Amino acid sequence: MIYINSIADYYQYRQNLNKVFVKSKKGDIEIPCLNTVLIKRELIIPNYWNPNYVHKDKMAELEDSILISGFCFPAVVFFNDELELFMIADGAHRNKMTTSDWLDMSHTPCVIREYDENTRMIATMQFNKARGVHQVDLDADIIKSLIQQGMSEIDICNHLKIDLETVMRYKSLTGIADLFKNQIYSTSWSMIQKKD
Repeated sequence: MIYINSIADYYQYRQNLNKVFVKSKKGDIEIPCLNTVLIKRELIIPNYWNPNYVHKDKMAELEDSILISGFCFPAVVFFNDELELFMIADGAHRNKMTTSDWLDMSHTPCVIREYDENTRMIATMQFNKARGVHQVDLDADIIKSLIQQGMSEIDICNHLKIDLETVMRYKSLTGIADLFKNQIYSTSWSMIQKKD
């Protein structure tokens, strides 16, 4: 098992990383969970775009699950070069389980991913949606951030597997008129009948 207790440990790990892939009909798929590491808890921080809350009862259920079955699902983190810390893309509550309020573990099991800022937000939203756990306001804020960083609406649709109408609805929820500038709109709706 690899322990990351310092930034130097991380750079050493990254230099020696052997990614594991499995073949599929859609190409090679990386299996990052086979490179799970234990990161010193003090080196991990939450992300700023997905603040979420889980009731204490659900946290207690998570604790029971970990005590019974072990830590089966590592947190997904990326290294933030500016802060020189690991930021959570998925697994904030699992990471919280390692704190003194819960299990008081010195390290958190993690998978480290290399993400640019847009991909970080997209990954967080995809993880949440895959579990069926996401909040409309948080999704709208993520879409707002992606647009403000220059990602096109079509790219957002393609990456998040949502339709353009959903992107527009999320844009309207944020209440930011700037998100609608430079758009071309028709003067009316038109109905198209779908043929069977």
